[in-house]
Order: sequence, then C-alpha cells, then structure tokens
Amino acid sequence: MRIVIVGNGPGGVELANQLSGEEITIVEQEKVPHYSKPMLSHYIAGFIDKEKLFPYSLEWYEKKGIDLNLGARAELIDRARKRLITSEGEIPYDVLVIATGARPREPALEGKEFVHTLRTLQDAERIKEQIEKYEEVLILGGGFIGLELAGNLAKAGYKVKLVHRGSNLLGLDEELTKVIMEKLECDGVEFYLNANALKADKEGVLTDKGYVNGKVKICAFGIVPNKEIAVKSGIHAGRGILIDDHFRTSAKDVYAIGDCAEYNGIICGTAKAAMGHARVLANLLRGREDRYDFEFRSTIFKFGNFPIALIGKTRGGGKWLDKKTKVFLEGGKIVGAVVMEDIRKAMMLEKKIKAGVSIDEL
Repeated sequence: MRIVIVGNGPGGVELANQLSGEEITIVEQEKVPHYSKPMLSHYIAGFIDKEKLFPYSLEWYEKKGIDLNLGARAELIDRARKRLITSEGEIPYDVLVIATGARPREPALEGKEFVHTLRTLQDAERIKEQIEKYEEVLILGGGFIGLELAGNLAKAGYKVKLVHRGSNLLGLDEELTKVIMEKLECDGVEFYLNANALKADKEGVLTDKGYVNGKVKICAFGIVPNKEIAVKSGIHAGRGILIDDHFRTSAKDVYAIGDCAEYNGIICGTAKAAMGHARVLANLLRGREDRYDFEFRSTIFKFGNFPIALIGKTRGGGKWLDKKTKVFLEGGKIVGAVVMEDIRKAMMLEKKIKAGVSIDEL
C-alpha cells in the first residue's frame, strides 16, 4: 500500500511511525525534519537547546523506510489519477493523508507588521533574537499558546505583559481564571484583560483601554487550519477539511488528520490530538476497528512552573474537590475537570471521567 502523507508535524510523523513497513512518503514544505512545536516557547526562553527540538534524526526516517521529501510543496491532488502534484514532481498514491496542520491567526489591526506570530522554527529564532535584545515581550491573546509563552518567558526572567480581549482565560470560569492569573503574576506576568488591540507600532500596542508598551510583540490569537490543498483539489471544507468519524474526506482514499481537519464543527488544535488521530487512522487503514472520540478533549499545559490539565467539558457548574481540582457535572456524572499542579492525578481522573463515574464514586 503506497501511503503519501502531506505534512511532517505531530500527526504526519506519528502516522508514518505507526505504519512503518508500508511504502510511505512524507511531503513537507519546510526544509528540516520533524521538530516539536509545543517546545518552541521553551527554546525561546532558553530552557532547551535547538537540538532538543528534533526528536527524530534523518537516519530514523531511513531506518523506518520513510521516504522524506523536505522543501517540497504539495500543490494539488489529482484525484482521478491518484497522484499528488508537488513542486518537485508527481507522487502516486493508494492512500493520501493530509496532515498540513494550521497557521497562526494574524492580527487584523493597523501596524501588524510590528507583530510576530509563532508557528515555525524560523518564527521562534526571530522572536528569540528580539527578546534577548530587548528583554521584554508583549503577548496578544490569552489562549494556551499565549499563556505558555508568558509563563516560560517570565520564568526565564523577561518582562512579560499579556493583553486579552476577554475577561476569562482558556474559556474557563472566573474562579479558575483568577487562579491562573495569580500563579503567573507571581512570576511577574502583567495582565490587561477586556482590552482589544487596535493598533501596533514599534514601541507597543494601542488598546481600547489605553497604550501598552512592548517592543517585542507576539500575536497568539489562535489557529487557521491549512485547508488550501483540499480546496484547490475540490475536496469539501468548512473552517477545516471536512472529515467523517473515520477521517475520510469527500475524496475517495483521501484522509485528513490533526489541526487541518474538521469533524462535526470540531477542530482539535493540539499536538496530542493530532497524534491520537494518527494512531486511530493507522489502525483503520490496517483493517482494525477503532474510533477517536472527537467530543472528549484532554490537554496538559505548562505555563512556566505551573502545570494545568483540562479534561472533558470544563464549562458550566463546577465543584471544587480540593484546592487544585475542580470538576464539572451533568446529571450527577463527572463530565470534565481542571487539575492544577498534579498531572498524575489528572491522568487518573481522566480515566474515571471516561468511565462515566459519579461524584460519589470518586
């Protein structure tokens, strides 16, 4: 079976690893092998060397029998001939998997040329150089990427300011938002909530609540799925590439996984989810029945010295089990939890939530 994977991110490389032994080709427009994008903020902060971002060497791909095509841009899927058209030529396939990930959402404000976005190693190197020069950073956005950057850079001793248009962080309630803010404020992060960025210049950002100084500015407004090759090839797309519960797109023998894929309105948006997609799809392609639960999310973040896990549904009425754990209930059953500073407990609680336990069974 000739499997062609477009994208060498967490989903693409995990799928190739799982299907080792098949005839596998990876097409990747970047010119370096797979690297850990979740670790880029650690690299920028100076906690790890550049080499540590690369878990797999070129020799690893060779040993796995993976034909890695770096610096090759996937341009079109010829569905009738079952060939991928790339900037370096055509590649035939039996199965094609789109794992193109996503790119940062750019700020729609005047002066956006003064604002960085972070997605690639090149982005990280540019930002790292600027931060080391000015020793300060202004982050736009209070999602997990923004908070991870803020926590790591504050821990490294840089002056950090974070502007967020809402009053709550990570879509959590006021209580949990307050806990996260207090933890990061202890490391020196300054928060500007309910503030919309209007204009950027060399020295900072003008918001509707006033001007915030910061020579180095990073936008962390979320992601935009890379669906372009699917759209060009006549494959159905919404916000992302539309898939069914088996990762099938509207084109025969073409699948999509990771941040570029959209199932029933859901775009998973984490490296952990992309790898989960890859493992399930590998089983399906080998004829083994498997299923990915798109409705259930489980993510662990680490904001500097502060680890936090979001499990299942984390909106609505919640109840504190202890000072570090808040659970969310529906009909007496625990459907979600936020666990702070105790990842082992979070993993145990995730199993119980998946098993559908009630609050009394904990």
